[in-house]
Amino acid sequence: MSLTGELLPSISHHSLEQLLTTPARFISFAQNGEDVILNRVLHGIERGTYVEVGANHPKYDSVSRSFYERGWSGLAIEPNPIFAALYREERPRDEVIEAAVTDSSEANITLHLIDGTGLSTLMDEISVGHADHGMCVKDVTVPTVRLDNAIAKHGFAETEIHFLLIDTEGAELQVLRSIDLTKVRPWILIVEATTPGSTAPNHAAWEPLVLDAGYHFCLFDGLSRYYVSSEKGEEFLQLLSYPVCVFDDFVTLNELRLKEELDETSARLDEALALTAALRATWSWRLTRPLRAVRTLLGPR
Repeated sequence: MSLTGELLPSISHHSLEQLLTTPARFISFAQNGEDVILNRVLHGIERGTYVEVGANHPKYDSVSRSFYERGWSGLAIEPNPIFAALYREERPRDEVIEAAVTDSSEANITLHLIDGTGLSTLMDEISVGHADHGMCVKDVTVPTVRLDNAIAKHGFAETEIHFLLIDTEGAELQVLRSIDLTKVRPWILIVEATTPGSTAPNHAAWEPLVLDAGYHFCLFDGLSRYYVSSEKGEEFLQLLSYPVCVFDDFVTLNELRLKEELDETSARLDEALALTAALRATWSWRLTRPLRAVRTLLGPR
């Protein structure tokens, strides 16, 4: 789930690159610190791979963006045509599939689209709830794809997938039914686990598919549930078991934006002070000082 869309002002590439290359500093683009938690165990991997189902915006609230900036790439599956186009434009190393992931045999499905957000959903009842809260919902027809077929078609079946993210606004069960996790083994799964727009858990319907495939539950962060494969459990379980905290060395995208604005304001102030000092140093300023003093004494008329 993401409400941010494109609301945040852009960050200059120079500032972003400077912060990303600062030693021991991690920039978090994710809305709930998911990338910070992943970075605890994945920071040493230079050319990793991710799969995102419900990829949403390629930058804002993105779990994978910081990894992409550090050389990673992966598969982004996103039915929203605007977000899919942004992915192709901003992240050329990623493979992008513009479709909805489902276990349905139908070639197409209705997406309840809410522009500028990550709240678009396949679920009718969730769409009705959004409309009742005043959101503008537009129904569009989009193609479908099974997750296992998407992974195989784009060459990821034989690749080590370091994390799989599922954020599909209530359609998590359909996504997990479309892949055999005993055959495709991402190291880490992150699955959104609350009813959209609430803190009500919804994982009971789909979690058995994950646990039965040999994954161990690590953490619920208030929005998503984290699982680690049995192959990596002993190595990763403890590090993935606690939420973002003061011991994680990171800065958020919003903090970076505010710092850049502060730096720009400070630079403008320095320029104005220098200009004022230069003006006061001129002969005309000095020669007219007595006149200004008299005017001050006389006061306004």
